[in-house]
Amino acid sequence: MKILYFTNIPAPYRVEFFNLLCKNNEVTVLFDKRGEKKEKRNKLWYKDNKYKFRAINIPKFGLFKLNKILKEKYDIVIIGTYATMNGAFLNILLHMKKNKFFINADGGFVPKKESFISKFLKHYFLSTANYYLSTGKETNKYLTYYGAKEENIYIYPFTSLLEKDILQEPISYEEKMQLRINNNYDYERIFVSVGSFIKRKGYDLFLEAIKEETFHNTAFLIIGGGEEKENLENYIKTNNIKNVFLIDFCSKEKIMNYYKMSDIFFFPSREDIWGLVINEAMSCGLPVISSDNVIASKELLEEKYLYDCNNINILKELIRKMNDTSNEELYEIGKKNIEKIKEYTIEGSVKVHNEIFKKVKNKEEI
Repeated sequence: MKILYFTNIPAPYRVEFFNLLCKNNEVTVLFDKRGEKKEKRNKLWYKDNKYKFRAINIPKFGLFKLNKILKEKYDIVIIGTYATMNGAFLNILLHMKKNKFFINADGGFVPKKESFISKFLKHYFLSTANYYLSTGKETNKYLTYYGAKEENIYIYPFTSLLEKDILQEPISYEEKMQLRINNNYDYERIFVSVGSFIKRKGYDLFLEAIKEETFHNTAFLIIGGGEEKENLENYIKTNNIKNVFLIDFCSKEKIMNYYKMSDIFFFPSREDIWGLVINEAMSCGLPVISSDNVIASKELLEEKYLYDCNNINILKELIRKMNDTSNEELYEIGKKNIEKIKEYTIEGSVKVHNEIFKKVKNKEEI
């Protein structure tokens, strides 16, 4: 099939997805330059990208470029970034030309409070699509709230993982200890988190939860870098919090190494539309504790590992409980997480997308 996909940035996991999707399809991907500037990603994140598909950069005001591209005929059109000016332009053009199209939503929360204008615009742009690609039941709630019909929503596994990225079984405690010694982290227990040092990720809340606690021979690694690093460092110093290490952005291979040497993954985010780092931590056999304001945690984790992101006391209890859990129990939790995340691979996602596209085309031809 001839497929047109509009998205914001050439995230490596999306590039991997498009490269596999174009094995059996003719794929054109439109990257929104406005989105790339907004994301402010470390340039090293993109350095290994290699495109096997046709890639087109859309300028900040891309109306005329988009109109020209739509003169070609496509079997499938997907808007993956709908809440931008260019996403709106594409939506309107497709609607005017009476071209059927998908909207892809990686996630979404129904807001507790919302202005009339915000709700009106979201409802308008989301309800005009013919079909939807959703990451699960939580995203379905978001889509139907803004006018999508349940029968037109198709679920796919959202992930950044190739099959080869997922371990067959968790790393043994002995292997973890050796990795720690090799990397100069000689602690009996390590908690790890990966995310940009920005307020939304909630690391200030996590530090508040551990500042008065005493954890013997336990370390907390926070990996990502970003604008809040100095504030976090000052908070750690002012409150004399021990064994917290703030680590700047590093390669995927190095991050995977941190996962493998750690015991527990924590994710205190105030809000995440998905949270692919949860997939990654599970692929390395780590137990995960997370804020419940993260779509991935609600889709992938048992409720007992979730907490209200603003409830510091419950977070404290979860940290204590996980810190006191035996290595054998952590291993079994990690084993279950690996089995669960095997359903979430890029190869599997491509297969599901192809099945959805065929189903939709067959339906339209009847």
